[in-house]
Amino acid sequence: MYCVRRLVTGLVILGGCCLGGCATPLAVTTVTDIRSSTGSRDIDVYEPKRRAGASVPEYAGDQLVEVRTYQKSDQGEAEMAGATCLLAATGFSATMTSPAKVRVPLYRSQSSTLAVTCQMPGFQKRMVTVAPFDATRASRLASGSGGGLVGAVLVAAVDAAADNSNNDWRYPVARVVMEVDPSAR
Repeated sequence: MYCVRRLVTGLVILGGCCLGGCATPLAVTTVTDIRSSTGSRDIDVYEPKRRAGASVPEYAGDQLVEVRTYQKSDQGEAEMAGATCLLAATGFSATMTSPAKVRVPLYRSQSSTLAVTCQMPGFQKRMVTVAPFDATRASRLASGSGGGLVGAVLVAAVDAAADNSNNDWRYPVARVVMEVDPSAR
């Protein structure tokens, strides 16, 4: 069983390298801050409404979300720099040049989906959406997979009985795959 697990792990890593290219990600040297559209002067975009007594999502911290652009070609995808990107969500937006890290607010399960639009001369304009995920549940469920079927069932039962209202929510990397604009050739 141990040998099979190591073999599968090795194949997954090898497959990921072949599909992902195993290239080192481009360095990001600055952090982009959001611009609130709610009148907030801080990263908590609901703060003015909260102060006024309105029922708004609970602020749960912030996260640096990576925005990365890739060029699609016949050989696969290669990361590229220099695309102008706009990240927009409920109550805030940010403009940056890829690759970038953007500090965004987190509101647990009520965190807004991010819309990331990138453009660059010679490439078609592209947009992706990045939805937040329950990192606590994902970690909990992944931990049960190492224990086989019994472990997965036990962890699923624990997860079903758990109070997930205070779980940690996160955003994955925003991957924008750019395609050459055929009219620009």
